[in-house]
Amino acid sequence: MTDATGLIDQAPIQDRDLLQRLSLYFDAVDLRLRHGEGWFIFNAMPGRSRRIASFIQARLSSHQPAVSYFLMPWRDFALSAYVTEVGLPELAPAVGDDRRVQREFDLAMRVTVDTWTQVASTDLLVLVGLQPSNRHEAQLLDRTIEQRHSHKLATILLTPTMPQQLEAEFSTVDGGEGYWGRIFGRMYETSLVAL
Repeated sequence: MTDATGLIDQAPIQDRDLLQRLSLYFDAVDLRLRHGEGWFIFNAMPGRSRRIASFIQARLSSHQPAVSYFLMPWRDFALSAYVTEVGLPELAPAVGDDRRVQREFDLAMRVTVDTWTQVASTDLLVLVGLQPSNRHEAQLLDRTIEQRHSHKLATILLTPTMPQQLEAEFSTVDGGEGYWGRIFGRMYETSLVAL
């Protein structure tokens, strides 16, 4: 069922409350996006995050005029982070004069640039399942949130963990860089928060 009202009615009580709050957000989505206001939603385990993501997609797909948005699972973000931060930089010196390798490298670069363009410039980025397990993921997320924050672009982050857990996960991959503090600070400044 993709009808937003139906999704609210079918949801468990805690999700119903959140979906009703999200509904108010989407009732004024043009204004919210103009101010770069998003959401930071904690404790969104897989079933809950699917309900929330379906609701967001239903609301955005029915909005007129259309809103540019990009809904991205964390798995895809993590893969993109690996390719961007680790894979391509390691492969670049090996490309050399081999035309086949050069074509494959160029294709990977185009896909990476296209993904980054969507992530960095769409009106609303919805990242579902945030759970960093590698430094390159935290690094790219930090850059993404910084870029979107500086351009007043709204971001919705859904994570299966609670704030203290997520902070601990960041601390294991952080390497002393302070990613969590910057990400949380920027999101808290511009977003509604739900547990």
